Amino acid sequence: MKRLILIRHAKAEPAEKANTRDVDRALSPRGQRDAQRMGQWLGGIIPSVDRVIASPARRTRETAEELMRFWQPVPPAIEYVDRLYLPSLDEVWAVIWSFEPVWETVALIGHNPSISELRDALTGTAHAPMPTCAIAVLRCQASSWAHVLPQRCSIEHYRTPAES
Repeated sequence: MKRLILIRHAKAEPAEKANTRDVDRALSPRGQRDAQRMGQWLGGIIPSVDRVIASPARRTRETAEELMRFWQPVPPAIEYVDRLYLPSLDEVWAVIWSFEPVWETVALIGHNPSISELRDALTGTAHAPMPTCAIAVLRCQASSWAHVLPQRCSIEHYRTPAES
């Protein structure tokens, strides 16, 4: 069994207000608060993960940093993967299939639409798009990451900032 935690980055400053490239947009004050609350919830149900894999966008990096504070005493390593910045679903699959076999639980922090599309593909069920900072904890019927395939996972936990 593998556990995949899908996290959409927290709320970022609007593009028109940020006056910067999309990849450099920071979290808004609301996004910072949401990431802290969701990190506290996630750390309470999943006390540790083997690895955090995230898009290199500033908003995903800042989301990861907030969440990391709740995985103690030793926070997991974070890898920023360029292919996860606004990827196609095929690119996300390639990243998952490249995970180290010894990792049992991995948190993947990314963007819509790919993060919601991935959740739907893995569970075989169409859901509403994940709002910012939503977290879906999936239990996958697979002994290796290469066998994490569509319709092989179920939602173990799901939460949005509105529920925190």
